[in-house]
Amino acid sequence: MTNRNSVETEPDAPTEEGILEVKDLKVHFPIMAGLRRHQVATVHAVDGITFELRSGETLGLVGESGCGKSTTARAVLRLNEITDGTVAYKGVDITRAKRKQMQPIRKEMQVVFQDPYASLNPRMTVSDIISEPLKVHNVGTKQSRQDAVAKLLETVQLSPEHGNRYPHEFSGGQRQRIGVARALALEPEVMILDEPVSALDVSIQAQVINLLQEIQDEFGMSYLFIAHDLSVVRHISDRVAVMYLGKIVEIATRAQLFERPAHPYTQALLSAVPIAEPRGRDQRKRIVLEGDVPTPVNPPSGCRFRTRCWKAQDVCAGDEPELIDRGQGHPVACYFPEVESAADVPITNPDLAPPG
Repeated sequence: MTNRNSVETEPDAPTEEGILEVKDLKVHFPIMAGLRRHQVATVHAVDGITFELRSGETLGLVGESGCGKSTTARAVLRLNEITDGTVAYKGVDITRAKRKQMQPIRKEMQVVFQDPYASLNPRMTVSDIISEPLKVHNVGTKQSRQDAVAKLLETVQLSPEHGNRYPHEFSGGQRQRIGVARALALEPEVMILDEPVSALDVSIQAQVINLLQEIQDEFGMSYLFIAHDLSVVRHISDRVAVMYLGKIVEIATRAQLFERPAHPYTQALLSAVPIAEPRGRDQRKRIVLEGDVPTPVNPPSGCRFRTRCWKAQDVCAGDEPELIDRGQGHPVACYFPEVESAADVPITNPDLAPPG
């Protein structure tokens, strides 16, 4: 794993193949109307994305609200039906796998949801919540499950005595720790983290993020980390994929993306990150995007970002630009990519920095 707390450098090339491979994934939702409920339109929530999650790494998935990040996560977990494309786990295509076929795979792929208030059953004790995955998959005896719950609570830095309490007795950060403990119960190899800290205060965010890093270092899991806060993504991710309107427009290592962003949309996102240091504010050129995000029901032809892009030309309205390396050192879906150095401008949240 990359040492995220040191000076950013390019990570070593991975020694293992991707544990999770997504190819040309599409998730479309029909819009129904009329008394007979006939389809009148289609929402192109995710419209042909390809990425790979490598063993032991954290891949950040970022973008504005509504760009398809959470839909991607649910499709990977097979909680949403996939319209087209493939999802492979350890080389096995699970795109059309039946429920019985998915059961052993679900043990190895777990999720932590965004809202710690809504993702825990208020009528169950913490012990029952954490042990439920073990019961569902018939793992261990009653006593061994109780012992596992106590150990998991200690892993997420809670007391075993907390197992007898109910979710409403905990703070938001503690509830998210309980959610993490539940996801860890089956010892998964992949964890999907769907904006796990966006509902928490900044100081609590730091605690949860540092906890996730410690758990990853201890257990060697792979994370698909979904977020819109770029300071959090920079702190935890090894590679980052940027989504816009159902498409991945740029994918790169953390250092490449934050120091040499090439896609205009990525540059606009980075320019909007709050800067704590006055020196950084003076150096940063703010890019204000004009217009609204187009509707996924009728996305623009060609490049989907062209309606808000200051570099757009006639060619952008034709064929969609491929997500390839055009000399920037990483794949970019843009006909006119231009690397802008951001190395001298800190894009980080000081509350996420490790002590000392």
